[in-house]
Amino acid sequence: MDKKPFISLKVRISIGVVSVCLLLGFLAVLLMNRIARDIVDEEYTDDAERISRAAVSALDVGDVKELTDIVMGIYEDAGEVVPSTEWGSEAWNKYMSNFEGVESLPVFGKLRKQLRVYQEIFDVECIYIMQFNKAGDHAIYIIDAAYENVCPPGVVDSFVEGFWPDSTGRAIPTTITNEERYGWLVTAATPVMLDDEVVAFLCVDISMNEIKANERDYVFMTGIAMALFTLMVLVFSLIYINRNIFGPVALLSDTAKNYCSESGEIIHHEFEKLSVRNNDEISDLLLSMKQMEADMNANITALMDTKVALKATEEKASTMEALAVKDTLTGIWNRLAYEDEIKKLNKDIREGFTEFGIAMIDLNDLKKINDTYGHENGNIAIKSLSAIICDVFKRSRVFRIGGDEFVVILKKKDFRNIDKRMDDFNDRLVKIAADNLLMPWEKVSAAIGYAMFDDDEDVIAEDVFKKADKAMYERKAAMKAGLTL
Repeated sequence: MDKKPFISLKVRISIGVVSVCLLLGFLAVLLMNRIARDIVDEEYTDDAERISRAAVSALDVGDVKELTDIVMGIYEDAGEVVPSTEWGSEAWNKYMSNFEGVESLPVFGKLRKQLRVYQEIFDVECIYIMQFNKAGDHAIYIIDAAYENVCPPGVVDSFVEGFWPDSTGRAIPTTITNEERYGWLVTAATPVMLDDEVVAFLCVDISMNEIKANERDYVFMTGIAMALFTLMVLVFSLIYINRNIFGPVALLSDTAKNYCSESGEIIHHEFEKLSVRNNDEISDLLLSMKQMEADMNANITALMDTKVALKATEEKASTMEALAVKDTLTGIWNRLAYEDEIKKLNKDIREGFTEFGIAMIDLNDLKKINDTYGHENGNIAIKSLSAIICDVFKRSRVFRIGGDEFVVILKKKDFRNIDKRMDDFNDRLVKIAADNLLMPWEKVSAAIGYAMFDDDEDVIAEDVFKKADKAMYERKAAMKAGLTL
């Protein structure tokens, strides 16, 4: 199974905090931009509607109706109407020629003068009067008070849906547009009424180019301020989280990693030394780990006590086991150890390892020594013979299997040099017998016989023992007869 890449909690939380802060900052900029735009749009819309209503209330409605009737009469009689989209074309010039002389009428000059006064008083882009023909999607200029790019009487625009009078024919929704030619404009229209009939609509255009530029600057500066504020919040958030979450968690993690790294100590108090004062889940975790540490220390102490007791028991058992297979008088292996060794030899024989021999040694006249000089001196004789056997057969295991009987399992150099070892053993006994400084019980005498495992004759180790025992008794009989072998 593939191991997933490790991503630390610090990285995960940091990414989350950064994402949330950036998202909130972005949403805050959008919201403030929307609020600022709504406030500006509402203020300019209210101003345009207020100025439009004020201008209508100050006009002579009769003059407006007179001029409107003149212009609309010419429009209706013109036949083919050419819209302003063809401004300057031959067809448009021909159409507009029908309205020559309208601007020279006294009523036109009077109204334009009044409208320009209101235009200057209210400091708006333009004030103009229009009438609508919904059947032809036409908006016809009656009079335009602008000083530049003036639309003469009779100019026809095809207005987008939404700028038309509503179903009652008495109101036009105030609109905000952004056109390439005029830029940002808010347009409000108020009907000019006479005897409860709509004569025309007085429209007011207020330029929003400057305020929109200021709005963009405001949004830009607000965005920078929000970005700095978001960055500050982010930094303080990460510092706070690092101090109250990442730091304590890292402290617990490092303590856990290094918990058993120091040698020589079994009981630990690393968690007990720590202090986290957050009073939250991390503090609870530290308390749990301190309790775990205390429980572990108690268990380790109990285990160590058990280990000490077990070691003492093992040592005692080992001592008892060693005593069980050792001869208490001489310290060499006893008959129980010999029987185990025979079992091992039989196993080796089954596995093909047959290079071994057995030597039998019997202490002469032990009963006579015990009867004549006492059992203590008889024990001295046994220990003296045991020491001689162990010294001669240094590379073989020596066993005391009876009161005066010894067995040697011949292996390695003792096996390969058995004749020399036999000579050494007999020579030592001869020298001891000739030493007049020794006490009678110290002049030990013994008969020795040995046999080697023979694949043709022997099956088990006991077969070799029997042959060695026979050779030993033959030696003992010869010694009694005074013969030298």
